[in-house]
Amino acid sequence: MTADATAGDHLGHVARGGLLGLAGSGVAAVGAFALALVVTRGFDAETAGSFFATTTLFTLLATACGLGVDAGLARFLLRLEARSAAHDVRRTLRLAIGPAVAVASLLALVGTLVAGPLAGLLGLGAEGDRLLRVAAVALPFAVAADLCLAATRALGRIRTTVGVDRILRTVVQLGTAGLVVALGGGPVLLVAGWAAAYLLSAAVAVVLLRSFLATRPAGAPASPDASPDPSPDPDLARSFWSFTWPRGVAGLAQASVQKADIVLVAVLLSPAHAALYTAATRFVAVGQMANQAIYQVLQPRFTAILITEDRATLRTVFGVSTTWGMVLIWPLYLLVACSPVLYLSLFGDSYADATSAVVVVVVMALTMLVSIAAGPVDTLLLMAGRSGLSMTNALVAVALDIGLCLLLLPRIGIAGAAIAWAAAVVTRSGLAFWQVRRHVGVSPQPGHLLGVALVPVVCFALPALALTASGSTALLPWAAVTLASLVAYAVALHALRARLSLDELVAALRRRPTPVLPSTSPTSAQELACASER
Repeated sequence: MTADATAGDHLGHVARGGLLGLAGSGVAAVGAFALALVVTRGFDAETAGSFFATTTLFTLLATACGLGVDAGLARFLLRLEARSAAHDVRRTLRLAIGPAVAVASLLALVGTLVAGPLAGLLGLGAEGDRLLRVAAVALPFAVAADLCLAATRALGRIRTTVGVDRILRTVVQLGTAGLVVALGGGPVLLVAGWAAAYLLSAAVAVVLLRSFLATRPAGAPASPDASPDPSPDPDLARSFWSFTWPRGVAGLAQASVQKADIVLVAVLLSPAHAALYTAATRFVAVGQMANQAIYQVLQPRFTAILITEDRATLRTVFGVSTTWGMVLIWPLYLLVACSPVLYLSLFGDSYADATSAVVVVVVMALTMLVSIAAGPVDTLLLMAGRSGLSMTNALVAVALDIGLCLLLLPRIGIAGAAIAWAAAVVTRSGLAFWQVRRHVGVSPQPGHLLGVALVPVVCFALPALALTASGSTALLPWAAVTLASLVAYAVALHALRARLSLDELVAALRRRPTPVLPSTSPTSAQELACASER
């Protein structure tokens, strides 16, 4: 297979999986918004607040209990399959998922024991301890579901994640919430229905993973004389966890960057300021969900390419995926950055009148433009075996975020939190960008990125800035300008389809997918852990 054909095959996987992931993320985003409407309209503010506090805590704990295993599976499973080590694939799943579920089970037990004091600390109300105990039961199931789905993604299948996590769980949680409201149930029943979705997801995810593994090809032996199923590698567990534990720390640090500023705003200023800051930052998550859909597909693609040490293909896939990300997500952030008052008015006049909130919106939108233009640098850094560098970057970012929040919040209010967050995100992306260029030899081309950026800037930013300068906040003019921008953007994308790699996107979608397994591969866990660092 030629280098162009190999790159095209990988891009085909990214295109098909990315579009499927985007569709699933769209369903999840709509479902999450609808769930918020059902809960806030069906219950009083105190009950709704207790529900959201409980579910947020649950989500953070589930992330912590994951221990970074999803990244470890994405790096190891294809490599083990490439050397026909079917038993080591299953060993890896056991040694990865088992400890994570055990940690979640222990934390769930502790949570049930301290539910009373914890509910009082969080201000969850009279039934807060019952809410926490009900949610705690589902914690191990949530972790099991997430990691079983991560295993199928690591082996190249995204549709199980879309079907189970994005659609099934979302629909069940929204449906049970609606049913509880219709029947006049209370907050405990509401949390129970929300948590039950994880029990169902875990059962379906386990069945699908077992079925998927049973249909996987054994792969090609590393050499003609090699055994089709090599003996178990005694270093596998050590190699896996030496790579994975830094990723677990990095994941916690990343979650802290996303949440710590909101907590610090509430503590150092007031809950009212925290509500304003939260509303001003909601748009960030929309683009991040789209980005995550692409990056989840890229993990196994990068792994498959790194096994073969095909740097030309790696550069092509990295560069094209960065271009596609900018083409897809930049318009959203440009529109928000250029019309912050209109965006804030969706939450009410008091939000739109807050100058500090406008600063928050602009700073965060511009920061996300930089982050997306850097490309999937952290994903590539992880799949190249540099989980320690990823962890260091995340810890530097969270320290910078918290430190600047403590310094700036008392002086300039919530704008200080936005500046701190922006500094943390840009620093983390910048470090990963430099490290990928140094250790992997891959980085976007600045001239190409500038050319890609000009298209959404001209089509979306300039018209939005002109309308903002006119002082209009009426929805009809903004809808007309946005529609005109979309038409102009479609025309520009068609005219520049070769430069923006959109021809490759169309060709990739049409190309029949083929498995990408190397003809030669590392033969031990130690080599697996180090192969792509050479």
